[in-house]
Amino acid sequence: MMTRVIRSVMSLLVFAALAGVALAQGAGDEKIVFVCEHGAAKSVIATAYFNKLAAERGLPDRATYRGANPQAELSVSALKGLREDGFAVPSARPSAITSGDVTKATHIFAIGCSLPAHAASSGKAESWDDVPDDQGYAAQRDAIRKHVERLLDQLQKR
Repeated sequence: MMTRVIRSVMSLLVFAALAGVALAQGAGDEKIVFVCEHGAAKSVIATAYFNKLAAERGLPDRATYRGANPQAELSVSALKGLREDGFAVPSARPSAITSGDVTKATHIFAIGCSLPAHAASSGKAESWDDVPDDQGYAAQRDAIRKHVERLLDQLQKR
């Protein structure tokens, strides 16, 4: 009985650690930058899923979220959806993509927005323009997760 309880607690701790890693912000190892218009929803969702799935696959790559024109706070509906999906939610406010982010990045993904010139002309940028704006969290998450899984498949092949 005690062994089963310990295993359950350990499983929860591992999941919590992965969820925490999934939203680590500013740890210094982020080479993938997800950018959405306000840095508050789509890029946050992409970062959470990328970091969780990359960790589960044993990949060292990590991501961060940024905005083309950041708003003051993270999206309430995105945070609610991430919580319901079992993620710890980030505490860092949306911030603009910087020259430092571009320099450090290996990949930059614009999710339904236009990137600032320094990011767009970096040779590292791609666009995910098929992520819906007006169909709610689940539709955004599903479209983003498909992109993230394809990206992780590519990164595993290197």
